[in-house]
Amino acid sequence: MKKKLLLLSGTSEGPLLARALIDAGFQVRATVTRPEARESLFAKLPIAVEVGGFTEESLTEFLRARKADIVLDATHPFAVRITRIAHAVCNRLAVPYVRYERPDWQPPSDTWFADSFAEAAALLPRLGRRILFTIGAKQLKHFCSLHEQLTLFARILPSSISQAQAKAAGFAADRIVCQRPPFSQAVNQALFQELAVEVLVTKASGKEGGVVEKVQAARELGMKVLMIRRPSLPEIQAVSSLDEAVAACLAFSV
Repeated sequence: MKKKLLLLSGTSEGPLLARALIDAGFQVRATVTRPEARESLFAKLPIAVEVGGFTEESLTEFLRARKADIVLDATHPFAVRITRIAHAVCNRLAVPYVRYERPDWQPPSDTWFADSFAEAAALLPRLGRRILFTIGAKQLKHFCSLHEQLTLFARILPSSISQAQAKAAGFAADRIVCQRPPFSQAVNQALFQELAVEVLVTKASGKEGGVVEKVQAARELGMKVLMIRRPSLPEIQAVSSLDEAVAACLAFSV
């Protein structure tokens, strides 16, 4: 009988992991947080995909009902809340848990860094006047106080939720760019030039997250780059390749 595996997804590696897990003999059920992610990531795969994040209570209920034998957490490196929930619930219920985290990427030495969104907000006035955020709409709220002294732009997903979050963070319609990745270096560079921005704010989301193309485009234009470091979760061990993730899941299925 096939082992049932819950794939907590939300990144571009989700479909690759799902396919590899299916080929390895697992019955896979994936979760994403938004309907558009289900279509863009998993439309071509023969698996059940649920939209909506888990709470501690709902994941506990899901696993107690034996709807999954193994949990593979492949959520975004900045999705700390669900990672901590999944790790804690699986430990409590003795359900095998595997954390896949895409490898980090080391940017050029002249990159500026912040350990939090609040630290980034405090640093920005020293770096330039025209700022572009490519950090997702949810975290724009940390930069509300800067609108009066800086010119802020945000590139976000073209979804009603993202647009509402950006507007709630004080971004007017003409300061919001709605685009869906992936973005080449040329596409990034064209946008940076169009907006005449001086500083790029991005997250350490890894090569697969498109950060390389953004940083290289900014450097070509002589812009400054402010990167938000990943949250640290030292208590959770992670694998960083698709093969390692599948092998770890197979080790639990024996």
